[in-house]
Amino acid sequence: MQAIGIAVATVIGAVTAWQAREVAKLRERVVALEEQAETDQQRFRDAIRLIRALQLHIDELLAFLRLHVPGQEPPPARYRIPATLQEEI
Repeated sequence: MQAIGIAVATVIGAVTAWQAREVAKLRERVVALEEQAETDQQRFRDAIRLIRALQLHIDELLAFLRLHVPGQEPPPARYRIPATLQEEI
């Protein structure tokens, strides 16, 4: 009877240790995913700002084409591609 109790305790201990390792792995994954989410959110904001700047520049170029005077240069681009989006573009 005592041997069966020791065997059950050993099995329970092994299962508990396995669960602890799995929980630690999952916590690491959660931390990594939270960090990635923050990075993705910043890149999304940068992309939105760039899209707005590009739309403004398109509007300026359209106005330039409507009012074109020979010898006049088109307006310079006032946007800059954010470093977080360089790789994507």
